[in-house]
Amino acid sequence: MGLMTSDEYRRSLDDGRQVWLGGKRVANVATHPAFQPMVDAVARIYDMHFDPETRDLMTFALPDGTRGSRFYKIPESVEDLRQRRLMTGAVLDRVSPTIDRFGDETVTPLFVIRDRAELLRGYDPRYAETGRYWLDKLQRSNLFMSSGNTDPKGDRSRQPSEQHDPDLYLRVVRETDAGIVIRGAKFETGAAYAHVAFVKPTVGNWSEANRDYAVSCIVKLNAPGVRHICRMPLGGGHDGAPVMERPLTRRFDEIDSLVVFDDVLVPWQDVVFSRQPELARMMRSEFSRWSAQGFLIRSRAKADLLVGAALLASEQAGTIAFPAVRSAISQLMAFTSTIEAFLLASEAAPETSVSGYVMPNQAIQNAGRIYCTQNHHHMVQILVNIAGGQAVMLPDQAMFDSPETGADVRKYFATGRASAEQRLRVLHLVQDLTASGYAGRMRAYQLFAETPLAAQESALFETFDRKAATERAQAVIDQAAQAAAHPVAA
Repeated sequence: MGLMTSDEYRRSLDDGRQVWLGGKRVANVATHPAFQPMVDAVARIYDMHFDPETRDLMTFALPDGTRGSRFYKIPESVEDLRQRRLMTGAVLDRVSPTIDRFGDETVTPLFVIRDRAELLRGYDPRYAETGRYWLDKLQRSNLFMSSGNTDPKGDRSRQPSEQHDPDLYLRVVRETDAGIVIRGAKFETGAAYAHVAFVKPTVGNWSEANRDYAVSCIVKLNAPGVRHICRMPLGGGHDGAPVMERPLTRRFDEIDSLVVFDDVLVPWQDVVFSRQPELARMMRSEFSRWSAQGFLIRSRAKADLLVGAALLASEQAGTIAFPAVRSAISQLMAFTSTIEAFLLASEAAPETSVSGYVMPNQAIQNAGRIYCTQNHHHMVQILVNIAGGQAVMLPDQAMFDSPETGADVRKYFATGRASAEQRLRVLHLVQDLTASGYAGRMRAYQLFAETPLAAQESALFETFDRKAATERAQAVIDQAAQAAAHPVAA
């Protein structure tokens, strides 16, 4: 099997998967109006693997001379890190700067599994083989791997094993000669139009009582017992506002799902580990080693879009010459440039993993995650202030097209610097970035998709060079003490 084409991707989704939307089963997600826009977006990413302009960036040479998807190549050099940054950036440039789930980031926990092969082999040789098998399979086929990370969790004051229903966290029901049987659910983005999900263990207290919940595996998203309970599309449904009114919502709504695993059999070749609390604890702490790079690249693209929207809105309104507006836009530019600095610095000062692979600098990368999470919503507010209240008082496409109202719309929304249509398109983009359901979801995603802020801060605490900082402070104290003990004569 060679790399999948966009046509093959579309056809592959008609595979009997159980996808439910609005209480009805979806016959084919590739052609359903709620999913087709994102299927088309992902299909463009598949096209990039064959486009002469992007082929070398999106693919790499495998040992047998064929091409593999760079999404699924574990970095072995600083150049590999750079290529991953450029590759993800190219997808965001060519498809959309606001999409998040398209495979390059969700595979990165599998890099950790491959890196930790010797450790996993000590628990069960099959675990180590899973990492090797799946990276090779993904590189050669370019299947779309999504993730399965967040459990419903029920009463969060209780441990997984203490819930009133044991299935509120995904768990192993039993192990068989054929594989493991899992039951539970995970919230996930884009699973309805992906091929497989990397199911991660939850975050919890890894005591003996929670052993059944210490599981990680790769699950085919059309497997028997897998059901996708999808949220409704943002903006009121798939027959909602035209693209002019919702330029992001209508084209790039990454449908989120509650993916139910109803006694799903996972073959041993797809099991990363099963009923191993020690592995769950360790792997959860390491899973972001490569994924945070993707988060920073996405955050930078979103930040740059905020800058662009602010420039367009202020240029059309004639406010770009105002010092206060330029100051506000400069804050957006500083935010964007700072994210870029975190990316480049973490790449320029890389670390070596246990098995000799190359990782971005972990402390710098983790600091960047915190910076993005803490500041994104403040930057959105700056765009709101620049654009003003008009962005939430816009006429719709029907009013613009109406013979009775169109003339008024064209008259009063023109600025002299821009036609009413140009002005409305910019302001509708601002609204979709700041005041729509899409905007609200994007802010929530920025806050929680890369783990909550407290977990990010914990990761920084663990990866920062505390020893060097302590020694520096102690050296100053010791030097002061020595100076006091041996004063210099006047």
